Amino acid sequence: MSTSDPPSTPPPASASGPASSSDASDAQPRPARRTVTLAVVVGGCALAAAVGIPAAAFVSAPIGAKGAEGKWVRTLRFDQLSDGEPKRVAIVADRHDAWTLERGVELGSVWLVKHGNEVSAFSAVCPHLGCSVNVAPAATGAGAPSGFACPCHTSAFGPDGKRTSGPSPRDLDSLATRLEDGFVAVDFRRFRIGIPEKVEA
Repeated sequence: MSTSDPPSTPPPASASGPASSSDASDAQPRPARRTVTLAVVVGGCALAAAVGIPAAAFVSAPIGAKGAEGKWVRTLRFDQLSDGEPKRVAIVADRHDAWTLERGVELGSVWLVKHGNEVSAFSAVCPHLGCSVNVAPAATGAGAPSGFACPCHTSAFGPDGKRTSGPSPRDLDSLATRLEDGFVAVDFRRFRIGIPEKVEA
């Protein structure tokens, strides 16, 4: 009667055998990884700077370029004005900011008064509270207007824009004019209301 051999037992793994894949990766030197990470971070910062600087210049340029400059706008022809007779004209021009452009916008209105070969311009905004100023009729009911008047709080101004009565803290705001190819151009600006000084808004 034969006796079967006992099942063989696999030999224990040798401590000096091949290392696992995780052990192998952990054993690799890490300076290379740090170098790659540092290169990615530096490259990202450089790209952000290259993109960010022009963007900042684009945003700030329109704001800085605006300053306190007015806007020269052509109105009507010089020969459409009668000497000494105020004529109200609308100021129509393009309006733009850093992002949008609106064409043919009415920015406000002015009074033009012709004196020989020169033209005076006054803002149609009352310096008191911003109401619209109208022409004051002549005292006798006929002839040239006696000046300008605000219908809101009875401020009155002479033909030269000087305040004569009422709560307005200053004269009408005068604006520069010039002739361009037979047209009257106005240096249109806005001014703060309710203060004695003529300060641009």
